[in-house]
Amino acid sequence: MNHPTIEKCIVSFSHNAYESRKLADKEAIEKARREIAQGKKGISHLILRARDDEIDRLKFLFPIYGIPLMCYALGNLMVSGLKEIVVVGSKEVKTVLDAFLDVIGPCGKNVQFVHEDPDNLVLINTLVLGRNALALAPNELVLFQPGDLPFMYDLDRVLKDKDLKTHNLILWLNSRQAMFSRFKEDPASEFVQRNYHYRVIDEKAGRLHDVKEPNVYPINLAAIEEDIIELLHETRKDGKILNAGIHKVLTSPARMLRLLPVLASHFRHFDSDLRTYRMNDEHKFGMHLKNFNKGASIFLDTPFVAKFHDDPAYVSDVDALEDWEDFESLVHFAVREEGEENGLASIHPFGRELMKFKREAMPALKERIAMYADFPAYLNGLYRTLEMPHVPFHDGHRYDTPNLHSPLVPNAHRWYREKTAAFKPVGK
Repeated sequence: MNHPTIEKCIVSFSHNAYESRKLADKEAIEKARREIAQGKKGISHLILRARDDEIDRLKFLFPIYGIPLMCYALGNLMVSGLKEIVVVGSKEVKTVLDAFLDVIGPCGKNVQFVHEDPDNLVLINTLVLGRNALALAPNELVLFQPGDLPFMYDLDRVLKDKDLKTHNLILWLNSRQAMFSRFKEDPASEFVQRNYHYRVIDEKAGRLHDVKEPNVYPINLAAIEEDIIELLHETRKDGKILNAGIHKVLTSPARMLRLLPVLASHFRHFDSDLRTYRMNDEHKFGMHLKNFNKGASIFLDTPFVAKFHDDPAYVSDVDALEDWEDFESLVHFAVREEGEENGLASIHPFGRELMKFKREAMPALKERIAMYADFPAYLNGLYRTLEMPHVPFHDGHRYDTPNLHSPLVPNAHRWYREKTAAFKPVGK
């Protein structure tokens, strides 16, 4: 039996890097062009690192309303029931973290920093670095999450989930239907624009879900094979997760024999069952929820469960310039509605502390971190390089984009304002 709650977290402010800026920009531009040509709903000009950058293009450092993205993620953890936090990142991440702890403090948490390994930036190494800094019991799950989810502050459902006792890996799936139940009748209610590549049939509820890969991972690192973690991460977005899993399990004949009935059921029933919900549906991978949980438990050789949540903040990561705009516009709108002092606090429970950080820490950080010296000019240059149709800053520092005037922004503001008003921070 596992511990009933999660008290420790590894938050990654690290990311892999391309060998050159030329290669990174080529990947970002070509991906966006493909999405535009295919008429995708979510267009992404990715924020990618490169080893030859003079200024590290690390998305976690990008300011939202003048406050580093990573500080929002730290704020989310500070209002949670977590007790120990390990931060993995670059030297600039440490500089920001030190300033955060100086100005705001650890809020009753034990916060440690571990330097990323520039020669080994893959996910599993980041996990290992974080794990080595924690004293974890064999029956203890840890929360692992990337630090690019600025408004994912409601973590109680994850940290106190009843399934923690009996499962060693839990995937909180991002379901379009669960998060935006009225998106068909009211398209503007879907204020986070994403492409949902997976289909999941929940037989018990009699419902089809359009699903995007999870961003938060409660995991027992003592029970999951390291190469499987990396495999799941590398194939989570490209639809090749089933083939990758089959190739992996072929190395374990006993496991493969147990998995065969599950795969047979999938291939025999899924496509026909999907057609009862939706005809001619293009997707990268599909599954029955019950069958997937059973098959993944065999594949991992440990108890596993996938489940849905209804919180758009869990899918609202910052991978691309468009994602950054969503949050920059959201905070600008909140400030316009509520005023400079109350705007961010009305939509984020750590908002007052974040504004304090902006006032007291950012002037010095502008002298120490090159990206912050003139961030508007830096970002405008990035927009031009990636062939964006506009730049975000005008007349030096005035933010104005088409996104700011989208009907999605007031809907996002309304949702986060209501969520924040009802939220009860731990220890505040």
